[in-house]
Amino acid sequence: MTSRLSGIHASGGPGCHGRIDRADDPALPPAVLVAVHDDAPDAVVREVCAGAEEQGIPTALLGSSSVAAEQAGRFAASESRLEVGVGVGVDGAVVVRHALVPDAVLALAGGSSPAALRVLGGDAARIVAGLPLRSIAAGD
Repeated sequence: MTSRLSGIHASGGPGCHGRIDRADDPALPPAVLVAVHDDAPDAVVREVCAGAEEQGIPTALLGSSSVAAEQAGRFAASESRLEVGVGVGVDGAVVVRHALVPDAVLALAGGSSPAALRVLGGDAARIVAGLPLRSIAAGD
């Protein structure tokens, strides 16, 4: 793979399946899908994935032609067997979506701290597990 995302597999943690081409690949376990613009900051993707993996939920990366985190998150949620997806925009903004909820569940603007990104990733996993969220809901 020639994408910048290909290097994230090694540093994304043991629960990150790296970049995948097909979300419906039966060889992959269900995962929170993270749709990432090719030019998104690597550190943002790493922290979001690490947060989900700390909660015991694997992640997998999808490429996204959308520069907006909102649309990327919607796409990831619709493709995920767990119905939870994360979008990472070119500016480092992050949005967590659930396929059955019309609006973003959680969101962070670009330039957020690594700790906040990790909590957001963890909360994406907590949605899957049915656990209380630690973040403030988008728009609050």
